[in-house]
Amino acid sequence: MTEETPPSHALRQRFEQEYALPLARAIFELEPRCQSVLVTVGQYWCDEATDAVHSELIACAERDPTWPLAGQARPGALGDPEALAEMLELEAKYADSDEPPGLGEVQYGLLEDARKRAFGEQYYVVLDDNSDMIVAFASYCREVSDQEQPSWRSHTPYGLVRRPLQDEPPSFEVIGRMYRPHWEDRWDVLDKDGIISGWDDGPAEPAASGEPAAIREAASSAPKPVLGPPLVKRQDPRQASGLRPAYRVLLFALLILAIIAVRACRKS
Repeated sequence: MTEETPPSHALRQRFEQEYALPLARAIFELEPRCQSVLVTVGQYWCDEATDAVHSELIACAERDPTWPLAGQARPGALGDPEALAEMLELEAKYADSDEPPGLGEVQYGLLEDARKRAFGEQYYVVLDDNSDMIVAFASYCREVSDQEQPSWRSHTPYGLVRRPLQDEPPSFEVIGRMYRPHWEDRWDVLDKDGIISGWDDGPAEPAASGEPAAIREAASSAPKPVLGPPLVKRQDPRQASGLRPAYRVLLFALLILAIIAVRACRKS
């Protein structure tokens, strides 16, 4: 490891101290009802890198939140009350769905204001989702997820910041499990077009369910989050299709060109 390619644990410490803690402090200042901030991470394709790693902070009214309930729209959740009411109405309308909506839209305004308060800008980041975040947190992600999933399913808890009881500064508590330690310090995967999982031909990783689990204790002394029985093992779409990265990129480019052509015809 070098200064330009630090080890994963150093990147995580930087994320905790320079991003998560300042943002949590700002959330506490803006939302008096917030008793803790849950930090989650998820790995999935999102516009650029195939296996980008994303983080999401969730403001919780509980000091000891429960996962995945903490990430789901529910009565009493913190955030925009109008957006929450709309989410709950949609959930009631589609009661047959087993995918409760997440809190992204509900807490979007709170997090936006908190970033401005903490960093002076709306879209501040410390680690890049398409590079540093992969090296830092891919090992803490259960599996490559889907950007169409609600975040409570695509993400897993990594850390917790509780509101200080007195005049003490908030501290960052790592509560997540390292699911894939073999992805630690893997700067080499960034040379593979952002593909980290299986080097494009490896076996699919087993899926894991998202049943609620208590996340109140620190990772060093508490039971790890309880996962439900494995879901049906999915076949890796890269194996099913037999397509190499270059072919997928070509097909994606052709799709974009087709969309542009259709729009051009409509305009004319």
